[in-house]
Amino acid sequence: MDDLEFRRRIYADPETTDSDLIAAANADEKKRSFWHEQKQMDKKLKQALKVEVPDDLASKLIWQQSADEFNRYKKRSRWYMAVAASVAFTIGISITMWNQGSVDLSGQALAHMQYAEVEEAHSLLPVDLNMVNAKLASFGASFSDMIEGIEVANYCHLNTVRSLHLIIDTPQGKMSVFVVPKDEHMELPSYFEDNRFHGESIKMRQANVIVVGDKRADLTEMKEAVAKRMQFTA
Repeated sequence: MDDLEFRRRIYADPETTDSDLIAAANADEKKRSFWHEQKQMDKKLKQALKVEVPDDLASKLIWQQSADEFNRYKKRSRWYMAVAASVAFTIGISITMWNQGSVDLSGQALAHMQYAEVEEAHSLLPVDLNMVNAKLASFGASFSDMIEGIEVANYCHLNTVRSLHLIIDTPQGKMSVFVVPKDEHMELPSYFEDNRFHGESIKMRQANVIVVGDKRADLTEMKEAVAKRMQFTA
């Protein structure tokens, strides 16, 4: 496994237990060291969320860190810039949680959409209904039948929330579908956007769904396809 693929997957989920990643780390000291560093960073981020931070200190330090992180990496490759933006969003949205008691996942969903075109499936097997349903099972959900065009089905983190990210090739371009656990502390705007993409959310019985596509894309058909197929265990 080359370094780029290894790093991309570790950035997506530092706590992954995929066997091919473990084998690659065991065979390469540098990969093993990098993985350890990312686990420590992820652990520190989660610990930071539990610390009470004065409003004025958080505003000054954390938002400045977000801006610094984005500026440091924005000149690098498109993929790496997206990763840096995701980190910046994570820190920024954490302030929302500290100050308001809820987490808005819309910014993270837009950040992930930045590199949807280069995202690859973690598994070497083709994405089929069985694979998608195996990953949906952790949300107490499944699809009754396959949505045409699903190219990638990977776990990812929106903020610190473990989510399922489906990347779908459609006539209107790539679309992302995020399945997230239902939680009263998560804020899901019905509509959100940036200068390139826009998204809409669906609140379902045991999970919530976020659909993101190009600014000019009509998301109605994809939302209906997901809602029609999504089933939940009793």
